[in-house]
Amino acid sequence: MVNEHGVSRVVHHKDYYLRGGDMTILVENHLYRIHSYFFERESLFFRQKLVAGPSEDGEDRPSNDSNHYTLEDVKSEDFARFLWVFYNPKYSLYEAPLDVWLSILRLATRWGFNNVKELTVRELEKLEIECVDKISIYHEHNISKLYLIPSYIAIVKRDKPLSFTEGVKLGMETVLRVADARERARQRASESGVRTPSFDDFDDSDVEVLVREVFGLGSRPTSPTPTGASTIPNGSDASTIKLGQPPKKNGATVTRNGVNGPVNGTGSSKHDASPPVPSNNTSNTSNTSGTRNQTGGIHNLDREISPASANPARNGQQGQRGSAGQSRQ
Repeated sequence: MVNEHGVSRVVHHKDYYLRGGDMTILVENHLYRIHSYFFERESLFFRQKLVAGPSEDGEDRPSNDSNHYTLEDVKSEDFARFLWVFYNPKYSLYEAPLDVWLSILRLATRWGFNNVKELTVRELEKLEIECVDKISIYHEHNISKLYLIPSYIAIVKRDKPLSFTEGVKLGMETVLRVADARERARQRASESGVRTPSFDDFDDSDVEVLVREVFGLGSRPTSPTPTGASTIPNGSDASTIKLGQPPKKNGATVTRNGVNGPVNGTGSSKHDASPPVPSNNTSNTSNTSGTRNQTGGIHNLDREISPASANPARNGQQGQRGSAGQSRQ
């Protein structure tokens, strides 16, 4: 909203100016009043910048319109999409188009929200993304290349070479590795006696072996980001936070709204924040079943234990008893 002087007027964000919030942040011309709990819990960057708890002079963090933090180099639309992860009214259902997840991924990577980044990767894996675009996105945000093996295989096996535009997206290193894999495939076909081999003659399993060799890849990952404490990538790409005029001491006792639960637990705060997704969205995301951990890591559910192997000691004891009974007879 612009006033008569052509200057954008600061307004409360329609979804994320929450009555129970304890921290006010200005992004472009929108004021957000949110819960600092999520940011202090998930991000080392915000723990350092926002300073957990009261400041040294006894004053609390900005929590009203006149005293606020300012986030620079961040679009208000992207910040609202990022907050949707924590305030999603549908709990475990995270359905959004690619551009929404890319906004979330950029901020999660910049601020070191590793759990949010893992959630984003899980959702991106459900979307149909063109191979070159997916490789470019994952490389840019330092996501494990093991997720890209199917995309590498598709590029290596396709008939036409990479275009100039695709090469710019992928970067010199990836272009050279793809060319190396294609040349190795032709060479192995020639050595096996095929005179005019085409890439359709190669099985995906054979090309996967080549891709793993050329890109130096191992087994498939269980998590897109290293586990452990949250870190700030390079410490230089994080957006700048400025502190507004500190609140004046008035002797009043300030209490913060309690926050219940890791996600969607916002104490007495009431809101109806909907995901910033256009109404005509045609997301390719698949429906998920069961309850998913919204901010946790990716869990390995592939391990199965058969009944026979679950208690080998017990089986051995039964065998000994049987042989003892036979000896008595």
